[in-house]
Amino acid sequence: MMATHWIRFGPAVLLVAAACSRAPAPASVAPAASAAADSAARADAARRDSLAAAARRDSLAAVARADSLAALGRAQAQAESVQAQAQRPVTDTTTLSSPTGLTGAETATMGDPVHFDFDKADLAAADQAKLDLKMKVLAAHPRVTIRIAGNCDERGSEEYNLALGERRAAAAKRYLVAHGVAAARIEIVSYGKERPLDPGHDDAAWARNRRDDFVVTHGVN
Repeated sequence: MMATHWIRFGPAVLLVAAACSRAPAPASVAPAASAAADSAARADAARRDSLAAAARRDSLAAVARADSLAALGRAQAQAESVQAQAQRPVTDTTTLSSPTGLTGAETATMGDPVHFDFDKADLAAADQAKLDLKMKVLAAHPRVTIRIAGNCDERGSEEYNLALGERRAAAAKRYLVAHGVAAARIEIVSYGKERPLDPGHDDAAWARNRRDDFVVTHGVN
């Protein structure tokens, strides 16, 4: 009886045993496929990284070339500007004419003021030297006429300073006339303390404001 059952179920048992013995085989194939896929993925990622790195290098090289060309252009433009300035003729400002027809140097000489001590209308030696230079300009241009304006510092009354300013202007005119300039070419005016050059309220400001100003009223022509 037992033998009969063995014979009856024997093939089934053998089939089950065979199936169990063959089942683990695919497990050994799966890790190999996975490793190959991982390797391919890593290789692909490496290629992408390499391409990206090459693209960055190309971009940096292009920027460097552009910067180099721009710097070269700036340097060339600067060199051309320097060369143009070097080739530009130098202008002698002493020969430039003013609206009066005087040169720049003559205009500066005529416009140079003379100064006075406090409450005085006497010409110092340095200011007489300035008037000597003005006389040379006036002698060179007989048609030129001038106005001498006397000025004072802020101290004292308006009436007193107007009179003092007139004395200062008259002192400069007398000096010029005494040295050959026609009196008709010179007019005088006093502004008293109305037109200070320096708005300060100290000795330095007052010294600058005690002066005669010279204005050309008629030019060369």
